[in-house]
Amino acid sequence: MRALTETETKHHVDEIAECGYSIVEDAFDADFARQLMEEFDHLERIRPGGDIPPAPFVGFVTRRWFDVLNDGDIWQQVAVQPTIMNVLPGVLGEGFLLSTMGTAIVGPSEKAQPLHVDDGVYAFPRPHPNLVCNTMWAVTDFTEANGATRVVPGSNNFDHDPEFGESYDSVPVEMKAGSIAFVSGSCFHGAGENRSNEERYGLTINYCNGSMRQQENLMLAIHPSRMLSFSRELQNILGFQMCKGAGHLFAGDPRSEMERHYGPADSDQAWLDRRGEKVIRPMADAATDA
Repeated sequence: MRALTETETKHHVDEIAECGYSIVEDAFDADFARQLMEEFDHLERIRPGGDIPPAPFVGFVTRRWFDVLNDGDIWQQVAVQPTIMNVLPGVLGEGFLLSTMGTAIVGPSEKAQPLHVDDGVYAFPRPHPNLVCNTMWAVTDFTEANGATRVVPGSNNFDHDPEFGESYDSVPVEMKAGSIAFVSGSCFHGAGENRSNEERYGLTINYCNGSMRQQENLMLAIHPSRMLSFSRELQNILGFQMCKGAGHLFAGDPRSEMERHYGPADSDQAWLDRRGEKVIRPMADAATDA
């Protein structure tokens, strides 16, 4: 997985500000895509059909898995992918957080998702500073025929959120496998209709400004002994660093308290021994995306 140059990074940050989205091609290679497909097969075996029941907004033939940092180790690499870590400080500021990780595997005949925004959960009047940025990974090609995410260019600068049922001029975010699209949390978007006979394999990895609450309670979802096996970079975006003075514990970095209780030598195997088999739980109310 490649990092961006300063010139490339500035281009994408500027494009996100102007258009609401930007596409980075060749962000990850075919071997990494293959590993993700193997992980999808694993998730299908242990939690068939995904973690969210079918519904009009999340889809009827779309598979969405969440809480994936408790699954294969590959998700740790996804969360801190170098391209993402290059671009997001220019969009969300330093100290941004991972908000939610999920799959978006759109099956044949799936209808288009209603256009929506990802920062509406915070109910801030528009316009406002960037609160959220979603990253959409094309694990297979995204085409207009197979349900590529649709966006309304420039809608991130509108003074209102989309009205459900209203018609907007949208374009498909078509991109080759290995690409990542950044979509501002204020940009109108939604998964397209899949009119093909193939599944569209994608990820939606969502990040927020460091002062905002994450969609997933990641600090509680992951056992501390497993958390301690993560890289410091990943721990930081899960919430184990302060942002502008927020998020402290005893006026300091909460990581030190985790280490005091569990110790940096506590292994990932210890986490597995404590947890046993993964608990499958409904996630009908989880936030989802395109």
